Amino acid sequence: MPYSEPDPQDPHSLVGVEVPAGEEAQVDMAYALAEEFIRSGFGEQQLITMFQNPFYRSAHGAFAILGEEKIKSIIQEVLQVWGRVQLADREPHLEPLVELENLTPDQE
Repeated sequence: MPYSEPDPQDPHSLVGVEVPAGEEAQVDMAYALAEEFIRSGFGEQQLITMFQNPFYRSAHGAFAILGEEKIKSIIQEVLQVWGRVQLADREPHLEPLVELENLTPDQE
């Protein structure tokens, strides 16, 4: 079978389905998304903008169901926990275990 024509009998083909869920699932989704992006370095305004943007389907779906005030309160709550974490892209300064001046070459 050609590559461009998927086999309808293939058990490994990806199939997306929508699972109905209530408001509680949307609240959990909003918390998870807010935590993930705050831990990645997003600020409050960036998160609000992300939830308002239809490009981010999960976040925007939660925004549409829960409303702006609930999303803002979720973001504030998650910021209270994760907003104080400072990420660094380098190792902290460590003292060397041995001073380079004290090293001597091995003599056999």
